[in-house]
Amino acid sequence: MQPILPKVTVVIPLYNAEDYIERTILSAANQTYANLQILVINDGSTDRSREIVEALCQEIPNLTIRSVANGGVARARNLGTELADDGYVAYLDADDLWHPTKIERQVAALSRHDGDPSWVACYAGFRKIWIDDTPIKDGIMPGTSGDFFAEHLLVNHVGNGSSLMVRRSVALEVGGFDPTFAERRIGGCEDRDMQLKILQKYKVECVPEYLVGYRIHRQGMSSNTAAMALGQIAVIESFLSDPRVDRSLRREALSAVHRSAFLKLWLAGERGRAVYSFLLNVRLDPFKGALRGMRRVSWLALGRMVYALWRVSGLLGAGAEKRKFMNLDPSRSLAMQAFRPDWVNDLAPSGPPAAMP
Repeated sequence: MQPILPKVTVVIPLYNAEDYIERTILSAANQTYANLQILVINDGSTDRSREIVEALCQEIPNLTIRSVANGGVARARNLGTELADDGYVAYLDADDLWHPTKIERQVAALSRHDGDPSWVACYAGFRKIWIDDTPIKDGIMPGTSGDFFAEHLLVNHVGNGSSLMVRRSVALEVGGFDPTFAERRIGGCEDRDMQLKILQKYKVECVPEYLVGYRIHRQGMSSNTAAMALGQIAVIESFLSDPRVDRSLRREALSAVHRSAFLKLWLAGERGRAVYSFLLNVRLDPFKGALRGMRRVSWLALGRMVYALWRVSGLLGAGAEKRKFMNLDPSRSLAMQAFRPDWVNDLAPSGPPAAMP
């Protein structure tokens, strides 16, 4: 007898994403996992997003939509969690993509811990993708699992809101996503706050593959770098009273978050706040703070230069469709796939070589 697969409800908060929502929903509908329900929470969209989803509901049997007045992404996710069936809830932002095996791999990873109720969630790796679904860069390849609350204070291992799958009962137990971040105009870090609340009590598994396409564009939440930076700081500060956070971890966590915030604030034109974060980082970590801060700027400049050269060189021309997120091997980095023989063949001139004169 085949084992009964746990129900997974995909919760998609939707607000004015008409350019992406169809691709996002199809990436959920095309999952290889069978016991799947897709729930779109239309958060007061004013563009064609609702009409697009309603049309898709006629074609996709396991897709439903619920429309509410605009209340922000946290409230939309929380409503979706409440409306979901028991089992797991997987969150997918309205402009991101999933590799077809994402949910299947996550359920399989958690099934290895059947009988141990402390394992309640799973995340996967991600690639940053451009508006046309081509990859920009890989995120951190996940390898950390278990009880990594302290490590998650220092480094955001999950990385974005479209990676986590969690037991519904646990999501409700920890209070879901905090809507006050958006109300304080420091939205964008509700995900990490939720993850840390889970890790305070439970263990989280990971799938070491790039299964999420995390879209970067000017309309995205992550494009508001100043709000993201301030949100990061607020999240970390809210967990420093945890009994497991000793003086050393407190200093390290504050140094790490202000080191990250410095660059975001600087790029957002918040120079005063950026300088404050830089100086605080140096004070907390005097031997490495300044060096690490400058190194982040250097790596950002280098990364932008390499990506610009990659685009201009024409590598995204011939055979570009093969390099879309969905067609990449999720188990291999972009660097490993960049020089595959079939890519080289795509770029080579077709037909027999010209005769020598």
